[in-house]
Amino acid sequence: MSDCHVPAEPQTPYRGLNAERNLQSLLPVMRGWRPDLIVATGDISEDASPAAYSRVAGMLGSIDAPLLALPGNHDIPDVMSEHFSQGPWNGPFIREAGPWALVLLDSTVRGSISGSFSPDYLERFDACLRNSDANYLLVALHHQPVAVKAPWIDRYALEEPDRFLQCVDREPRIRCVAWGHIHHAFGAERNGVTLLGAPSAAANSLPESSRFTPDPAGPACRWLELYGDGRVETGLLRSRSLPD
Repeated sequence: MSDCHVPAEPQTPYRGLNAERNLQSLLPVMRGWRPDLIVATGDISEDASPAAYSRVAGMLGSIDAPLLALPGNHDIPDVMSEHFSQGPWNGPFIREAGPWALVLLDSTVRGSISGSFSPDYLERFDACLRNSDANYLLVALHHQPVAVKAPWIDRYALEEPDRFLQCVDREPRIRCVAWGHIHHAFGAERNGVTLLGAPSAAANSLPESSRFTPDPAGPACRWLELYGDGRVETGLLRSRSLPD
């Protein structure tokens, strides 16, 4: 799941909507999915407030599955890490899951909407991959490393993405790269690697829009099934309306 944008004060609107209420509306369908892991791909809080992080951690913790989280451009990693223990707080983070390993990266740059990886960070990413014995790898970050044909958000993508994608190309065990940030579902393939953008738990835009155009389908998150032979299947979970 991604882009919860929960504020310090629950009633503060986000794009005219109640972000916390929209996140809460997803919890029943997430519990019904009975996930083995939850990965939150950034912009957990709109204002990087401890109050928001605490409430989101509590809500997602109620699903009874290990929670992995990484920061987005609205987050402050040092604050966020106090509420989400498993994440890329001191460099790339790896979590083994059967024949798979999930690798979480911090693509944020303080004060910037766009993302970036320094050469040193990419070297640490390469080392993390070399040290894993997993048969297959899923890599998660916040910023999109490829254009999603939505100009309003493509101008705030991962900068110099080819440096990151070259790391992906060198590692044949990588079967999936997943991210948030774009506020709509996206799917593509590159050299046999599944590329997936997650929708927002707060507010989504219609795909391939020149500017943010509200999607009436509402909040959503992405489910993934990672198989023992390296296959990836995926789809969307959408919220059930909550009573006023």
